[in-house]
Amino acid sequence: MSMDKLKALWTKFLSLKKWQKIVVVILLLSLVSAPFNGGGGTSETSSEDSSSSQSVERSYPVSYVRSAAVNPATLSVVFKVTNDGTEPVKPSCTIRMQDSSGTYKGYDIFEITDPIEGSQTKQVIVQLTITNEGAEYADQFSGECTATTTDTGTNAGKSVVISDIENFSATEGSEGWYWGASFKANQKPMTQMDCVVKALDKDGKVIGETSYRGNTLNDGTVIGYGSDAQSLVDSTKSMVLSIKSFDVNCTL
Repeated sequence: MSMDKLKALWTKFLSLKKWQKIVVVILLLSLVSAPFNGGGGTSETSSEDSSSSQSVERSYPVSYVRSAAVNPATLSVVFKVTNDGTEPVKPSCTIRMQDSSGTYKGYDIFEITDPIEGSQTKQVIVQLTITNEGAEYADQFSGECTATTTDTGTNAGKSVVISDIENFSATEGSEGWYWGASFKANQKPMTQMDCVVKALDKDGKVIGETSYRGNTLNDGTVIGYGSDAQSLVDSTKSMVLSIKSFDVNCTL
């Protein structure tokens, strides 16, 4: 714009009334700041979107099951890895076995090729070469599994649907008296969950309660996970015969 036009505009501006000058200034300021506000908003949104989809290194729970010597130098190890997230992953794992002195030890690094679904537990078998042919002495397990993923969620605490509840208590005392319930959950095989089972009498009163870590089988049946799972509870004849129904709740 030429200087003559700028002078003409300025002269016209000076001739305006005070309130008109204020309106013009506000309009000019809004026009100047708009591109910056718009650009800033877009940049912030893009940054948030980028951050929400950013991949992270996530660790997954690993637990030892058992091991056995195949030959003096080879140890077969069974362990479980749990996907405590919400999306399928293929973790990379490092598994180690050794004795207490570290004389006999071995490890392996590998990737689980079949995806583990969210809230699923997969059992894995790996064979380790143990130094000094000490496979039978290596009895201490350690391991970790990690995966690069955008999944930061978890199903922990989510309730599952329970069905087919049946009385699995001892109905006669030939092997002692105990009580427990058989039931199914709407989860895939090898899904672990925390379960609370309450035994009720004919009036719906709670006369017994147990809680334990459960694991689903192929047909959805939930069984106790681990040697200390109290899915069956030692009891008395009178109590067992008083049980008429069960209240079962499980959460991931």
